[in-house]
Parts: sequence; structure tokens; C-alpha cells
Amino acid sequence: MRIGFFTDTFLPQRNGVVTSILSFGPELIKKGHEVFVFCPQSNVKEHRGMVVRSYPSVTFRPYPEFKIAVPRGSGSPPKLDIVHTHGPFSLGVFGLRVAKKQGVPPVSTFHTMLSEYVRYLSRFGRGVLRRITWKYCRFYYNRCHKIIAPSNALKKILLQHQIKKSIAVVPTGIDLDFLKPIEKKKAKKKLGIDAEQVFLMLGRLGFEKNIDVVLQACKDVNAKFIIAGRGPAERTLKNLRRKLGLQKKVSFTGYVPEKLKPIYYSAADAFVIASTSETQAVVVAEAMACGCPVIGANSLAIPEMVKNGKNGYLFEPGNPEELSKILSSFDPPKRMRVDALKSGRRFSIENCTNKLEKLYSSLL
Repeated sequence: MRIGFFTDTFLPQRNGVVTSILSFGPELIKKGHEVFVFCPQSNVKEHRGMVVRSYPSVTFRPYPEFKIAVPRGSGSPPKLDIVHTHGPFSLGVFGLRVAKKQGVPPVSTFHTMLSEYVRYLSRFGRGVLRRITWKYCRFYYNRCHKIIAPSNALKKILLQHQIKKSIAVVPTGIDLDFLKPIEKKKAKKKLGIDAEQVFLMLGRLGFEKNIDVVLQACKDVNAKFIIAGRGPAERTLKNLRRKLGLQKKVSFTGYVPEKLKPIYYSAADAFVIASTSETQAVVVAEAMACGCPVIGANSLAIPEMVKNGKNGYLFEPGNPEELSKILSSFDPPKRMRVDALKSGRRFSIENCTNKLEKLYSSLL
């Protein structure tokens, strides 16, 4: 098959959408398919066998990680068998036009709870903006032949919001040959960590990730907290760290290269995630694949992966007091790391790509 990925975000950016494309694309190529990526302006022309075609774009000022592309002047896309859009905006709309022109079925992955991002547009009228956002999502996704949701929790939400097209659940897979446990003492030594207990938050530092809840929770916890990543909330979070007097307890490492992720996950006693907007939370699967238990907010896709008391713990979303109690008393049984490892291995890229390939075949 000749598969076209249409996306409004790509390298050098790193987020859930890009992670999905970088996971599925090369694996599809291994299985004998051709993969083309259509994205906003990028210096990348080829990546692990994927042919990249980028278009002139401008930055969306309220949310600089997002680009608005103008798909003109670069020639028509090659003949495709599948058009797979990874977002409903400029390149997603272009993907639907290409699908219609070429007479091929468009499929789209609903990666992001867009209604949670209206906070970047305005401090006021967010309820109205959320309703407008869902109205547009219905307009866009109901024009696709098939919708992909990375979790059952998201599928339920899409059905509640009248996304009427058939919805398949296909999680983003992870590379288990790369994401695997490293001996804890060795990992901590490589990172220069001498604290007895370490909690990790790794990913994009967005306001919707609710990392402020973790900062509030760790005030009375005797442990080291590592916040790894970049994003629009970084300055606000650092100011909160200073206000709470947590400079010695909480470290911001900045962006963590992919090659170092297994070291960070393996060095941590637990991975902490307070987000309430996770449609899958690939980082949860990554952490578990390295044998790291997860302490997560009981919201959206997280409880599908985190089983309370088995491979981690759940806490009430937005409740720093409850999270603080879990962190303060965190002394998991040895079995918890084993169960976390088993949970992470369910998301192998091979298994997930097989599901995606079968979905594509059903559309031809």
C-alpha cells in the first residue's frame, strides 16, 4: 500500500502526534508499504524510509508548537491507496481534498482533546470555545471513512459528542527493543542522582498537563522530583517552584533526547502524571515498559493503563492532597515493577501496527 500521513506537526517537534507517526511509519515500511508524510515546513526530507514533503507554513501565535500550512506550489501528492490524517486543521483538510480527488478512503486519528486547548486562545468564554471546537470536530471527522481512537475512553467521548463514523481503537505502539529496564543503580549513576527516592515527570510542559498539581503535592514529600521536557508552561512552573521553595527538591532538566528516555524511566521509583487530557498517554506505556510504576490521575485514558495497587496508583484529578499522601507513603511491593513491565509490553509497535494494517486493508 502507498500510505499518506497528513499532519500539522512533525520533526523537529516532539509530541504525541509526532511520536505516533514516527512509530507507525517505519514499521509499516518494514512490512513492505510506502509511507509519505505531508507536513508544515521542515528541513527533514526523509526519515527512516518515510518520504517527507513539507509546505510553507506560519506559526499559530497562541500555541507556537502548532503550524498552519499552505499546501501550494509543491506539486500534487503521488497516487495513494490510503489517506491518513493526524489532525483536523490545515494539512488534515488538505488530506481530505486529496482523498476525494484520488478516490481513496480517508481515515483520521483523533489524537488530541482539542477542547482542552482553548485555554491558549482566551481566558474568557472557554465554554463557548469548547462547544465551537466540538462542532468543528463533528464537521471534520464525520467526513472520514474511519476514525481511529488510541483508547476506549476516547472512543466513548467521541460517541458522546456525536462522531458518527465507525471508530476503531488502535493505540500508538512503542519499541520494546529500545524501551526496556536498566538496573536502577546504574541508571541513577548515569544521571548523577544520589537521592534515595526519585519521582519523574517527562513530556511536554503544557498547562493542560497539570504539573502544578504535582508541585503542590511534593511540598511535604522527602524525595527528588525530576521534571523533564519543554513547553509553554515551563516558566510558570519554575516560578511556582520558587514560590513554594522547592528549588532543591525539584529539578527541571529541559528536553530529554529519545536515547536517554530508558535511563530516566529506569532511574525513577515511579512516573507521575496529573494530566486530565490524555487520549492514550504514550509516556505511561513507555515508563511501564522500563519497569517503572505509574502514579496517575484517574482521568480519561490513564485508568485504562494504570491498575490501582497493581502496576501503580490512581488519584483524584486535581487533588494534590491525595497525591501527596500516595507519594509520601510510596513503598511498592517488588511485584509492582514486574506488573508494570508486563503492562507496558502489551503496547509493542508490532502488535499495534498489525491492527493499523488490518484497518487499512478493510478500507480497500
